[in-house]
Amino acid sequence: MRIGIIGQGLAGTALAWQSHWAGHDVAIFDRGLKESASWVAAGLINPLVLRRKRLIKDASEHLAHMQSFYRRVEGEIGTTLFYPGPIHEILSDAQAEEDWKDLRLQREFESFLGQPQSLCHPRILGKSQASVVGSKRLRVPHYLMESRGFFKRHHSLEEVEVQSIERIEDGGLILNSTWKLDALLIAEGYPGKWTEKFFGALPFSPSRGEGLRVTWEGEEIPYALHENIFLLPDGDGSYQAGSTYSWDALSGPPSESAKEELLEKLRSWFDQPVEVLDQWHGIRPNMSDRQPRWAWHPSLERLGFLNGLGSRGALTSPWLSEKLLAGLKTSS
Repeated sequence: MRIGIIGQGLAGTALAWQSHWAGHDVAIFDRGLKESASWVAAGLINPLVLRRKRLIKDASEHLAHMQSFYRRVEGEIGTTLFYPGPIHEILSDAQAEEDWKDLRLQREFESFLGQPQSLCHPRILGKSQASVVGSKRLRVPHYLMESRGFFKRHHSLEEVEVQSIERIEDGGLILNSTWKLDALLIAEGYPGKWTEKFFGALPFSPSRGEGLRVTWEGEEIPYALHENIFLLPDGDGSYQAGSTYSWDALSGPPSESAKEELLEKLRSWFDQPVEVLDQWHGIRPNMSDRQPRWAWHPSLERLGFLNGLGSRGALTSPWLSEKLLAGLKTSS
């Protein structure tokens, strides 16, 4: 079958790989906007909501599918997709360390929480640190760009704005009155124009996130850290510090207030002067209940969508894309 995919963010890219492995001809339609949510995503693969100390839904299943999915992609494109090391939580004092140890005693958490250990940098203010077992950080722009190149070479990728989607008699669809498709998967993120047209309004609760790229003179940090914000090494001597959460004023350039908020939080646990190299922003396509949405259309049986992955798209897109594609009807 010839399967069209609208959007080449984390959801659309995962759908493209699943379609490719299922033996379909893939046609991706993407505007090529590098400031979209996926392209500025931190790429954290983390089964634990560190701020609230709770596991995400189906954490074990997502981790298992994520491992096999990215390993297969790495084999296809011949490159490494992950930064080294797991995510480590900074335990600020003796009470935070005891709370972490108590959490490890709970059955649902025991396989995800590492033992407290010594701090990895002399300028970190805290008692200890502990790893989130199974966590990783995906090199998101690298993954998206390498995947983009693969599908340009082996399938089809059009940098276009989708203007029209029409049904045809054999159950297929025509996009922009030009491309005939046997099936179409919509993975457009926020605000979900085509998803809303065919499936109704989604319960979006989008949030704006801003982050900083920083560097410093002195000892490096080898892996991702979290206290009240994340500090993520990019492997070139620079680090991502972020991010903020705002549900107002989604548009507009990066703000000075967000920059100061991030620096203040970072200074509260990292006593190291930093230089700000850059500031970025993006909109997370969250749902109001933080649960992603996917479905096939009740009458247009080969029209489906996947949306609302929020900040966990690197973790959840492999399994959710597989589940969606499993529902594709290949015959009328």
